[in-house]
Amino acid sequence: MFNAAHDIKGEAATFGFPAVAPLAESLCRLIEYTPDLDRIPMTLIDQHVDAIRAIIREGARVDVAEIADALTRRLREVADEFLRHENRNRPDVLEEILAPPLAPGQAI
Repeated sequence: MFNAAHDIKGEAATFGFPAVAPLAESLCRLIEYTPDLDRIPMTLIDQHVDAIRAIIREGARVDVAEIADALTRRLREVADEFLRHENRNRPDVLEEILAPPLAPGQAI
């Protein structure tokens, strides 16, 4: 799952769907920073996948960027909340998760 999400994140713009990259990146973070992968709620993974599918399916809509931004923000909030909880006893990992992005304009 991580490899697929990582590939989507890296190739989204190339295939004409740049709005799915942040969603794929959120899924990558979720998988990368969860200490016990069995604890990731399947519904949270499904929501990321469904959001990516929806953005691709609705790619021709004029408001797709707004929809993608809203989906990305909400899923990132939920994923970050889960990661904060799962890593509450790992301050070094929490610091990395909560650090602001290095590149300007990236979602926090």
